[in-house]
Amino acid sequence: MGALEEFTKCVIGRMIATDYPHLKLPVVQYARITRVTILSETYIVDSIEITDETAGRTFTAHYAAHWYEYTLEMIDRFGNADDTYPPIPGVKSKLKLDKGAIVAVGLAFGDSPAIIGEVKL
Repeated sequence: MGALEEFTKCVIGRMIATDYPHLKLPVVQYARITRVTILSETYIVDSIEITDETAGRTFTAHYAAHWYEYTLEMIDRFGNADDTYPPIPGVKSKLKLDKGAIVAVGLAFGDSPAIIGEVKL
């Protein structure tokens, strides 16, 4: 490999590592929930259909549900802690999950974690 090719490869590698770290990491990773907090903040779930089987009638309703805040410990595909990441606090979700649950986490642009859903390894 010539000097120009080596230089180009080095510059591109450095640029990707500094400007686009999310390109080197998986887009979706696994995490274990280590802390759960129910927030006072709520959201409205609209258009629920409820059936009263005893009376034989159906009606629509809505309800207010709570947001949850989680602390995540990133893990590898075998469930072992991934020391590459520190614990990630403050991840909000509408999903109600228990401490110890394993979740799929999307890392938008290499940061900004979002819980996609619960998984089983």
